[in-house]
Amino acid sequence: MANKFDTSEYPTNVPDILYVGDAWNWKRTFSDYPPSAYALSYSFRLLTTAATEISFSINESGDDYLIQVNASTTVNYTAGDYTYQEYITKSATNERIVYSSGFTSVKSNLDADTSDPRSHARIVLDALLATLENRASIDQMSMSIAGRSLSRMSPEELITWKSYYQHLVLKEDKKSRRGKGESTGNVIKVKF
Repeated sequence: MANKFDTSEYPTNVPDILYVGDAWNWKRTFSDYPPSAYALSYSFRLLTTAATEISFSINESGDDYLIQVNASTTVNYTAGDYTYQEYITKSATNERIVYSSGFTSVKSNLDADTSDPRSHARIVLDALLATLENRASIDQMSMSIAGRSLSRMSPEELITWKSYYQHLVLKEDKKSRRGKGESTGNVIKVKF
């Protein structure tokens, strides 16, 4: 694993996952847009109806743009999924273009966040299993799926929804394992 504090080993793109309360570091190099004549900037917008926007300054080092956002700054950011745009501005004229755009996920820092770290799918699956096993809490029984409270669903409906949410949780687990370079458990058969 690369040393994430060493500028020579910074990732060369916006990371797919960033953490609230961590230092955010990456670098960008553009042969057509050197720092001597251009400036790089970003705008991150939370994918909700709330107008949460993140912007920060960029350092220049030789031919590289260094993105270095201190942990003391990111601790105030809101966790969630963000869309971002990367801008190149021509210094001489202040004309700007969108160079690229994408999505990143800003995750909570477990040291500071006391909310439930489970995904929505895992929370619902746990509630469905507890309801089927007759050990659900009042909160779990009052959860609704498609406008119906779990306490009002038939066992057949609960089993159908359990299968659906098990599939979603399995997809999440496979994505997580794939991101860590681990086996997803999928079997690929080849015949020669």
